[in-house]
Amino acid sequence: MKLHHLRLTGIGPFAGTVQIDLAALGASGMFLLEGPTGSGKSTILDAIVFALYGQVAGSVSSGDRIRSQFAPPTEASVVDLVFETASGIFRVRRQPEFHRPKLRGTGTTKEQARAVLWRIGSPQLIEDVIADTAGGGSGTEAIASRLDEVGREIQRAVGLTREQFTQTVLLPQNEFARFLRAGTGERQAVLQRVFGTETYARVEKQLEEMRKQAKREVDAAQQTLGTALARFTEAAALQEEPVGVLEEHAAALRLEPLAALAAEHLAAVTARADEARDAAEQAGTAEQAARTAAETATTARKRIDRRRELDALAHRLSTEKPALETARTALQRDESARPVLEVLRRRDAASAQAASAVEALAQLASGTRPQQSAVVDLLDGEDAAARLVAAAEDATAAAGALQDFVDLEAALPAREQKLAERREQLTAATTALAALTEQLEARPARRTTQVTARDAARKDAAALADARLALHTAEERHQATTAAAAQQQQVETARKEAAATLRTAQERATTENELRRRRFAGIAAELAVDLEVGDACPVCGALEHPHPAGAAEDAVGPEQVEAAEEQRRAAEAAHSRAEQKRALAGQELARLRTAAGDLTPETATTAVQAAKAEVQTARAAEQKAAELERALTAFDEETERLTRGKETDALGVERERTEIAAASDALQADRSKVAEARGEDDSIAARRRGHLDRARAATALREALRARVEAEQRAAELAEEAETSRAASGLATAEAVHAAVLAVEERQRLQKLVQARAVDESRLSDGLAEEGIAEAEASEEAREQAQALVVATGEKLTAAHAASQEAAGIAARLRGIAERAAAARTALGTASDQVRTVSEDAGITVRVADLATGRSSDGERVQLSTYVLMWRLDAVIEAANVRLALFSGSDLELLRDTGARGARKTGLDLLVLDRRTDQVRVPETLSGGETFFVSLALALGLADIVMGEAGGVQMETLFIDEGFGSLDPETLETVVREIGRLAESGRVIGIVSHVGDMKAQIAEQIHVRRGADARSTLTVTA
Repeated sequence: MKLHHLRLTGIGPFAGTVQIDLAALGASGMFLLEGPTGSGKSTILDAIVFALYGQVAGSVSSGDRIRSQFAPPTEASVVDLVFETASGIFRVRRQPEFHRPKLRGTGTTKEQARAVLWRIGSPQLIEDVIADTAGGGSGTEAIASRLDEVGREIQRAVGLTREQFTQTVLLPQNEFARFLRAGTGERQAVLQRVFGTETYARVEKQLEEMRKQAKREVDAAQQTLGTALARFTEAAALQEEPVGVLEEHAAALRLEPLAALAAEHLAAVTARADEARDAAEQAGTAEQAARTAAETATTARKRIDRRRELDALAHRLSTEKPALETARTALQRDESARPVLEVLRRRDAASAQAASAVEALAQLASGTRPQQSAVVDLLDGEDAAARLVAAAEDATAAAGALQDFVDLEAALPAREQKLAERREQLTAATTALAALTEQLEARPARRTTQVTARDAARKDAAALADARLALHTAEERHQATTAAAAQQQQVETARKEAAATLRTAQERATTENELRRRRFAGIAAELAVDLEVGDACPVCGALEHPHPAGAAEDAVGPEQVEAAEEQRRAAEAAHSRAEQKRALAGQELARLRTAAGDLTPETATTAVQAAKAEVQTARAAEQKAAELERALTAFDEETERLTRGKETDALGVERERTEIAAASDALQADRSKVAEARGEDDSIAARRRGHLDRARAATALREALRARVEAEQRAAELAEEAETSRAASGLATAEAVHAAVLAVEERQRLQKLVQARAVDESRLSDGLAEEGIAEAEASEEAREQAQALVVATGEKLTAAHAASQEAAGIAARLRGIAERAAAARTALGTASDQVRTVSEDAGITVRVADLATGRSSDGERVQLSTYVLMWRLDAVIEAANVRLALFSGSDLELLRDTGARGARKTGLDLLVLDRRTDQVRVPETLSGGETFFVSLALALGLADIVMGEAGGVQMETLFIDEGFGSLDPETLETVVREIGRLAESGRVIGIVSHVGDMKAQIAEQIHVRRGADARSTLTVTA
């Protein structure tokens, strides 16, 4: 992981915005973050961790310290970090929650914490992204904007939790030695995430599941074997003793003897089933022989019964033969007479129709003669039909020629009436046109009067804008005078609050100074608390401490000082907010007084009322001017409309006069045509009706004549056909034809009689043709003998059937037992094979799983994941010891605790070999200086191994915020020189310290200073 740029706004003691180009600072591989105690050095590390994880670095630090107490209450605090991991380049921007003043009213409202994460497309875009202080910058992609989403994405990109990050990458105050002193579980979690060995833990879990699954499969297979054995013993109907032997073999997994014994029992069951099958077959053969004898006796008796039945039928047919012949003769005569009768009926109907047609023609001629005698006379002669057709056509043509004159004659009265009406309308239109001309001549004078009134109203309305401006100014001054009185009370309240908070802040500052003075007075006792023989005194450097200072009863500890400092800062922040509130209230009061001028509330009210009256007067004039303008526009539009109407009316009058003259001439010409066409008749319509009446009379007579001729011809044809048909039937007269035809019911009765006779004759012939019927003896004695034989053979069949059924039931039962036993034996064999296979496979799985999970008695009982991390930790220790030899002068060496290997959760504990005494020490026994450089060597060794391996977390940056003050100058120089060598591998070490000697050894520096107002500033030397 590599940090590129950090920007802080309103964070910790930094009231404004500060930014650090970490990439430039790390160009040489090492930089120093220096400043006095309490100036804000650790705040920068807290800001980095807050940007990544939303929390500060130290586990004992409060997250509330991230927001600066000097930040304006209305502005958010922001941490903006650009960093790079193996997953890409990212920019994260976070702001903690804070309380700001409400926009309306008093009190505060909470602004929620926010975070945004961007992905930067390429390293070339980093400068542009940094320059864009508000957003992601061009070439970026916003990948998360919710707190939980940002947290997940950053942890995925970095590969470490906050706790692991502060043990391996950024080592804050009071956290530096956590990894050194951590237990196996905590150290295992860190190493697993750093080296990316979660796969081995997943393999352990998978193998453990496989071991459990194998055990379940073995248990299931054995249970299946027991179930299969129980089914076999039940299917084979074995006794208790052989069942017990089989169960003993199964319980002991003696699969071969179990299979052999089961096969013996199955063979015995099969043999018993075969014997029963043979007995059943013999009984079945005997039953079949008895059945054949019984069927033969039954067939003989049935043939005798059938012959007796046919003999009775033959006797009945012989008796009924005369009646049958009579019926057949009657049906034949009926069949011959029926067609002739139909022809006779059609002949009679045609004769009647011909007589009716003759009568109809005579009546039509008689009725038509009074009106159309000439037409009726045309019936006389041979060509009457042709003459009638010609007369109808001539009359129709004459009527058609008069049709147009009929329409013309009918329209004459309406045309005369219409012409008279148009002449009256023309007279009225001429009069209206003269009146409209007179009206238009008077309108110019009326328009001049309206224009004069409108211009006067416009002049009065021009003062409205000035009146409104005067009213607005008067209202603003009135509001300002009212608000100024209320604001005066708020100013006084804010002044009192500021004075009270100032007194509180001064009291808290006095308390803090007093506690600091008392602590400095007793600092010797505080420094002597951790002194041991052999440790250098931080004051005089002596290794022996015969008279260490003791703490006074009222001694002040650093916790009390820090608490007092926090109280003082809180009080100062409260005073700052109160002072800001007082200043804002005063500014608002001054603004209101300026806006009010020299007016009082009473005079301001009077001015508002006067201004309103002026506005109302001007507005009324404006409304009047608008109304007059609209009236003038309407007047002009009406004038234009009247002018256009006059022109249109004049053209219409002239056009109508011309059209009336033309219509009068056309009417006179049509009157002449009608008189000529009417001739001597009353009207053309009456003349046309006469022609149509002649045409209709001629047509009707022609149709009646045609109907009479056709009817007479049809009657003659049917009379000839009837005579021919009767002669062919052999019947002498028409009366004979009628007598030969049967009634419907009689004919149906005779047909059924003949059909029944045919069926009986067929039954008789078919019955005698059946096998054995003709030879059968039909006597009563023969039938009695046949019946006795049927009874005897039936009794024998019943006995044979019962014996066969019993034998078949026994055979079926034993066959079912044998089949079920065979199927159960097969299932038993399958279950045995499964037990054998599963047991063999499970043995391998269990051995591998026990080995990987530390349960095997063959190995060291160490889990696979722990074993891998032990191997990695050995490499880390080896790399750390190279630097530890330099730091400690080869006095100290790190070891991995290899004891208690029987416990599966051990193997990652650390020990320290002190070569000065050849004793192995636990990390908790190291002194402050020893703890620092041992922890530093371990951290650098961890970074070396991770950087050298693929798949782990790439730690290109390391921050150290502790411990350099505990080193002597020579060791300090050695440590700094060794850290400086890391630049050759591309890593960057940031050292946080206030030790003065560090400044001379490290060129790139971040200087943090605290001012008199407790605000801190930051400068960079690179």
